[in-house]
Amino acid sequence: MFDSVRMRLTLWYAAVLAVALIAFALLVYSAAARGFYERQDESLRSTAATVASAYLEELAEQESPAKASEVVLVELVFPNRYVAITDTEGQVIAQAGNLPGQRLIVPAASLSEARQRGIGFKDSNGLRVAISPVSQDQNKQPGFVVVAESLNVVSDSLRSLRRSFYTGVPVILILASLGGYFLARKSLAPMALMNEQTRSITAGNLSARLDVANPRDEVGGLATTINDLLGRLENAFEEQQRLIADSSHELRTPVAVVRTEAEVALEQERETGEYRTSLALIRDEAERLSRIVEDLFILARQPLVSPALARESIRLNDLVRDCGRAAQVLAARKSLQFDAPGPLPELTVKGDDELLRRMLLNLLDNAVKYTPPGGEISLNLSAQNGDAKITVSDTGVGIPSEHQARVFDRFYRVDKARSRAEGGAGLGLSIARWIVEAHGGTLSVESKVGSGSTFTVELPLRE
Repeated sequence: MFDSVRMRLTLWYAAVLAVALIAFALLVYSAAARGFYERQDESLRSTAATVASAYLEELAEQESPAKASEVVLVELVFPNRYVAITDTEGQVIAQAGNLPGQRLIVPAASLSEARQRGIGFKDSNGLRVAISPVSQDQNKQPGFVVVAESLNVVSDSLRSLRRSFYTGVPVILILASLGGYFLARKSLAPMALMNEQTRSITAGNLSARLDVANPRDEVGGLATTINDLLGRLENAFEEQQRLIADSSHELRTPVAVVRTEAEVALEQERETGEYRTSLALIRDEAERLSRIVEDLFILARQPLVSPALARESIRLNDLVRDCGRAAQVLAARKSLQFDAPGPLPELTVKGDDELLRRMLLNLLDNAVKYTPPGGEISLNLSAQNGDAKITVSDTGVGIPSEHQARVFDRFYRVDKARSRAEGGAGLGLSIARWIVEAHGGTLSVESKVGSGSTFTVELPLRE
């Protein structure tokens, strides 16, 4: 039962409401009790003043306290009140007949309090007693008026109030709890629907999305967030499937060539030269396989981004100069002119030296592959707006404008036949872009068909 959010919310709501109702009932009861007692005292004060006034008038006419007291008690009848008139010492002169078998005994302390304050109150034998001087004139004090009323008058009212609370509070609590459960169930109904819809989403239908009734409330915001997560998962899953498919396609050809060439070479005895030719072909395909596998290992690090990178100070001028020497050798093999960088500014960045070298060599290797013999390749390093700027330019075939946005995608090649012939797998630029972005930089390309391409790397300098 307690595993249900609806039930827990209802119980919490009922508990908080119960505490609030009990606290409210106690406050109301306390205020009501105080009010009942104050009202009783005020009523007794009023009765005492009425009796005292009548007694003074009769006393002026009769001049006998006993006679005047009897007349007053006969004329003023209070069915639910007990009235007595005493002398100055508290001795009863006369009392009403509705106090059978009892005498109102007034202590001297109560008489003294009544003289000082004008009236005094005390509880005695289940009665609330008020003592009031007949006259407020201290020099002419004929006695006291004593008025009493049963405390049951207030007790009965408080008992009735308690019964109302004993009945009303549980009824209100039950009704409110039922309403709270209904509201909790209705409020959590979208969550239950989201749970059912989420359970139905598998790897086969990642394109499915949760229903969003109101994107501005909390439940709608959660559904929108889950939909965004599903979208990212779908993209990642599709990217993984494409990577597996493209990798399988790229690996199939060199594996097939190696296997076929080995089988042909083993079919019959051959001359040494023929074996050397077969082994050379197998070596070339093995090197291609090695490059593809190495590139795939680098791509496998991409989800790790920054945590997988070494963070050390790197002098870019030294790195660019070393990569330039390697590119000069590659360019010379293809009869290309390589403009070696001149004096380079001393620029320092934080990052992974091995990956940055791999990135720059990929760009230079790409420039060599797509520049025909007699062309020109240049490499440069400069500082601009707080960033290190590396440019690799060539006078090669160029990239059509409609393909420039996709040249950094995995396994994407503008000219598939030529790329395969050059030994490329379509991973170099994708790896280069990831390395640059993992270092907080950007990689962009500007190209024109027939005029060449310029790749620009911008890396934040170390502060």
